[in-house]
Amino acid sequence: MKVTVNCATGKNFEIDYFSFGNGDKPFVLIPGLSLLPVTPMAKAVAMQYRAFHSGYKVYLFDRKRSIPNGYTIEQMADDTVNAMRLAGLSKVLLMGCSQGGMMAQVIAAKYPEVVEKLVLCSTAATPDENARAVLGRWIELAQAGDMKAFNRNVFQHVYSKEYYDKFADSFALAEELGTPADIARFIPLAKACLGYDAHTVIKGIQCPVLVVGSNIDNVLGGKSSLELAEALNAKLVMYDNYGHAAYDEAPDLHERLIDFFEN
Repeated sequence: MKVTVNCATGKNFEIDYFSFGNGDKPFVLIPGLSLLPVTPMAKAVAMQYRAFHSGYKVYLFDRKRSIPNGYTIEQMADDTVNAMRLAGLSKVLLMGCSQGGMMAQVIAAKYPEVVEKLVLCSTAATPDENARAVLGRWIELAQAGDMKAFNRNVFQHVYSKEYYDKFADSFALAEELGTPADIARFIPLAKACLGYDAHTVIKGIQCPVLVVGSNIDNVLGGKSSLELAEALNAKLVMYDNYGHAAYDEAPDLHERLIDFFEN
């Protein structure tokens, strides 16, 4: 399996991205908020998305390398679109997860020429009271430098209890991950979610939309997915047994995505 890693370099950004697959349909992934960049895990992501290898060319764009204070979701979206253009992409199937879904909303509304179809996974037009409390706690733990408590809190909120328990040993090994530089990168990214409100922005989305959510989403909440689907007149998939990261947990999701993309 060939995975190609690149860096898109613009006037104000350096964005790492990777690609895989042998098809001619461009499928762009924008991941959610995370402590660590995703690019170092490129081969694992390619394996996870192996259902797309033959019909699609899959791209995943990380956040830019240097994250300034006050960096907004709209600025993240602008930078990602510029990186996509530098990668030679013009009309794509776009999927955003969690914070990546917030960015994807802005991209679809602000740059309609870029998006053919849109998938919004476990995301929101704005964080509700519970989401603000969860994000606020993550910021507090990150600022305190307690990586074990921080990572454990994130894992337990993002994944369902069944998934967390199943992979408890792996999560335990990952609890110590994170450096001061990672924390400095994470905090402004997390704060950007708190300042996000796209209720007006999403009215500009005209392309077909699939919303994927979970009724037991302990981060952004299942209600947020329902509200997005209604506002966008979107197709909707709601899971009952998977957590916020239903996009990682649900075994049938990729089949559902392919059906949406091809029909």
